[in-house]
Amino acid sequence: MTLSFGIPSIGAIQRTNAVVAAASAAVLAAAGMRDIAFGCVLGGAIVILNLYLLTILGRMLIAAAGASGGSHSRAGVLVLPLKLLIYAGLIYLALRWAKVEPARFGIGFGLGVLTQFLAIVIETGRASLRGAVN
Repeated sequence: MTLSFGIPSIGAIQRTNAVVAAASAAVLAAAGMRDIAFGCVLGGAIVILNLYLLTILGRMLIAAAGASGGSHSRAGVLVLPLKLLIYAGLIYLALRWAKVEPARFGIGFGLGVLTQFLAIVIETGRASLRGAVN
């Protein structure tokens, strides 16, 4: 028996991540952990948005490099780290607006971010199983 690993699509990872983050937040909210649940939702949303934007920006950078004969655009390369600063600002605004306890929010945010890794593992397993059946 040979091991073969399938490669999941970005869309499949995103959908699974949304389901895992929502389910995790629902369980946390049902347990009465509102601040942690809110952090989980925001953490999951940030990583979903990040992967979506990385996909778009990556395609744009590759297309621009191909059109310019391999040279790169400095502005295009600066957009990627700038995106993280925008995320930090959005998270700060969410903390100020929601009036949540920061430590609990941080725990939930960390859990929400980890849903991306769980979604990747789940979808890689699913893609590999589909490849083994074919």
